Amino acid sequence: MNPADELAPYPSPEGRATEVAALADRVGGELVEYGASVEGRPLIAVRVPSTLSDRPRILCGANIHGVEFIAGRVAIGLLRALAEGDPRLVSLRAQAELWVVPSINPDGYARTYAAGGHGLLPHLRRNARGVDLNRNYPRPGGAGPSWLPGAGSDRPGDATYRGPHPLSEPETAALDRLFHEQKFVAGANFHSFMGTLIPARVTDRRAYATYRRLCRTFRRAQPRHRYLRLASRIFDTFTGEQEDHQHHVHGTWAVCVETFTILASWRQHWRAPSVFWRFNPRDPAPWIDNDVSGLCAYFAAALQLERPGDYDRRA
Repeated sequence: MNPADELAPYPSPEGRATEVAALADRVGGELVEYGASVEGRPLIAVRVPSTLSDRPRILCGANIHGVEFIAGRVAIGLLRALAEGDPRLVSLRAQAELWVVPSINPDGYARTYAAGGHGLLPHLRRNARGVDLNRNYPRPGGAGPSWLPGAGSDRPGDATYRGPHPLSEPETAALDRLFHEQKFVAGANFHSFMGTLIPARVTDRRAYATYRRLCRTFRRAQPRHRYLRLASRIFDTFTGEQEDHQHHVHGTWAVCVETFTILASWRQHWRAPSVFWRFNPRDPAPWIDNDVSGLCAYFAAALQLERPGDYDRRA
């Protein structure tokens, strides 16, 4: 079967690129090529300047795992809401310069699309060198690897293989440079499909309480499905994930958003016809609306805060 039929309404890589370019033009933004993937695909961010001068910068990133198409649809949905004059986005644009990266892992997206969503999860999840990009960031403070399931593996071929060394992959290295250059105040990284909010791991009480408030703000603004916060000052661990790197190295309030819930996934398909349909809803529209609402509230709240304190930048 043609991938366009198997994966509808999710677009091809080319269709997505055309859509993003059109939305960037509609909102008066620009396409910024901040690097290239392993296979040479451009790494694209949409920069939407604030309506006021000298505003702080915020970032919405998505699709760091190739199979998680709904994550990118939420990021693109943010741009579409702005293009359609959503008052929440109009207000946000007056407060900040918005950056959107619809696909951090374009090789993984293209591979998943070409396969029609079929295949083993490790193959569809990782980049073209078999690395889980969300385990490829330095662990803050020199923390050692964790034995917990999903915390990252040193074995090539595993779904969470962290790579030969931190920032070994062009996708993560390029994004790290963008973090350094733009000094984002707040970030949200979209995944699927747990239906949770996972803030950066912090152990100090003040930062932990701040993340609790930010996640509560996000959750309360969601009109349909309110995601639970998943965090612990004691039992959490550093795994080389993006939000930890953003917070501890780049001084950014950062949260992982697992859109689409486990329950909704199983209700959709007791036995999914492919890996793709376990991670992505048949109708993305309600989830886009649900999470764009939460994201607007989260960014507005984060912009009222001081940046996280000065952290060790030796990573």
